[in-house]
Amino acid sequence: MKKLVIILIAIMLVYPGFTQEDDKKEKKKFKIKKPELNIREGVGNLVGNVLTGKTEVLDGIIAKVNYVNGVYSPEIKTTEMKYFPDYTKEGDHIVSVSFFKGDGIGLVEVKGDVTVNGEPTDYLGLGSFARHYTQKPEGPVTLNVKTVGGDEASFTLNPIPGIEIISVNGETALPILDLDEDIELEYYNPEGSEGSTVRVSMLTKIMGVSTLNHFADFKVKEAGVVKVTIPKEALANPEYAAGTALDIGNFNKGNNFLIVEREVKTSKEEYGSDQNPGKLQASELFTRNFASFPIIVKGKQDEGLVANIRVQGRTEDKVYGYDFHKPNANSGIPFSRASKFGLVSLTIQAKTWRQETETTSHSWTVGNTRYTQTTTTTTTFEFPQLPEEQWQYVLDRIYQDLIVFFKEMNIEFVPVEQVTGAADYNKLFDINNEVTQEEANISYKNTLRFTPQGIGEILRSVNSNFTSDNPTVNIMKQAGEIDGLVAVNIELGVTANKAGNIILIPTMNVMVHGRDELKDDKQGKYFEGMVRGTTGEPYNEALLRANYDELLRVCSIQPMMQVMKSALTTIKAKEEQLGFDKIWSIGEESTEE
Repeated sequence: MKKLVIILIAIMLVYPGFTQEDDKKEKKKFKIKKPELNIREGVGNLVGNVLTGKTEVLDGIIAKVNYVNGVYSPEIKTTEMKYFPDYTKEGDHIVSVSFFKGDGIGLVEVKGDVTVNGEPTDYLGLGSFARHYTQKPEGPVTLNVKTVGGDEASFTLNPIPGIEIISVNGETALPILDLDEDIELEYYNPEGSEGSTVRVSMLTKIMGVSTLNHFADFKVKEAGVVKVTIPKEALANPEYAAGTALDIGNFNKGNNFLIVEREVKTSKEEYGSDQNPGKLQASELFTRNFASFPIIVKGKQDEGLVANIRVQGRTEDKVYGYDFHKPNANSGIPFSRASKFGLVSLTIQAKTWRQETETTSHSWTVGNTRYTQTTTTTTTFEFPQLPEEQWQYVLDRIYQDLIVFFKEMNIEFVPVEQVTGAADYNKLFDINNEVTQEEANISYKNTLRFTPQGIGEILRSVNSNFTSDNPTVNIMKQAGEIDGLVAVNIELGVTANKAGNIILIPTMNVMVHGRDELKDDKQGKYFEGMVRGTTGEPYNEALLRANYDELLRVCSIQPMMQVMKSALTTIKAKEEQLGFDKIWSIGEESTEE
């Protein structure tokens, strides 16, 4: 650590000061009105319209195509029902497509013709087109898109078997559903429905907006009458849940509906010759139908809503702080669902040289002369410049420790090369491997960064691709059908401790993003979090250069890994207590009657 002190004395005549008042400006007020929509819906539409662009080509566009061959009752007044024609009745058919931007976020109005079986659709706004049928179309439906720029795409969707609710908790009419008890759902699967997904929802109001709040989904294993137990824990882990303090996600008490939806998703790799995505960047097809069952809801979710599992605090010696969390069971994947992980990113970003400048001033007056003494102190903090091989040694030790830890959870690691060799891997962020006097940016075996840094990368990474045809899922498939991608980033900042010794303040950021291939590649997170040191480790430079393990110690890697392991062990225990495993395995033990 080096210090440079500069003293400057300024001399000036003393004059009285003066003040100046700021002018006040009155702001104009305006109101935005959206007929028949409440505040949240109005704001949502305003934002949606602002984010909706126009295009004459399909390149860089994402399409989500929906065929609902059985609409739920308009009596269930959700927000989306306001976009359906007034004459819509239960069981009607609707074919729709929504277009999204491939880069950035927002929707897109495609300029051209969008037809279904040769008949025009209605533009609903927000990049969406739809055609409504009161009578079931015969055979499959084909949606065609032809832009004014000449691009074309077409998708053919077949109807799927209907779904029928027979009883809820053994009752065939208006059962009373207690949110602190399991739900016994009895429903009917016609022949040909095997492999479809069943989703279960109830009505929730969020800031006055009525919406379907999904809390359970499971695969259909067999045709016939089937009974499924939905554990009460699922009711505490709905799709919309921001905690009871905000009252977001609680199901409507009193009169409500249990809505059961059959869904068949077709991803791009499953397309046959009847699908032509053309120049679209990504696309996905959904066929759905609904059944609804009037119910009365009482009670509350056991222990309240679960927004996430969060483990945070400081170690007993106060040296390390930590914060690890995973989403609730709607998208928080339990560790029991994983058998194979792959390392997607392991990086060190160390700031090894830094300067601090501190300026102080002292003034005094002698006669009519004002004297000011300014002292500028520049402090330089410098960590030794080490060869890349030494940093790679640290990364390798981290990786080997990760393999051992997750193996204890019965999760194996595929070779790193399987992940980095995936066709979509180069869509991640470059680390710019280099070691200079000022910094060391090193990645393990040429892995890239998985998470964006800086406003530019963040804006570039945010997009509207909500399909499973995205780089993250594609990498998992291409790397050997793995269940999760592990990303670790070590940040080190040079400073000095109270004794004046140069130290590195460490932070370890960890995340595992995953998907469940048994649930149509449903995406989620196993966990994410960080460990941060507060004191750093002094070192002997000669020993540091001679012994690679000394750098491992100075970077505080082993203590941070132990903190992470302890936090994840707690998260795993909590997810088991909160029923995450039961929620993700709903229907896997269903039986035919």
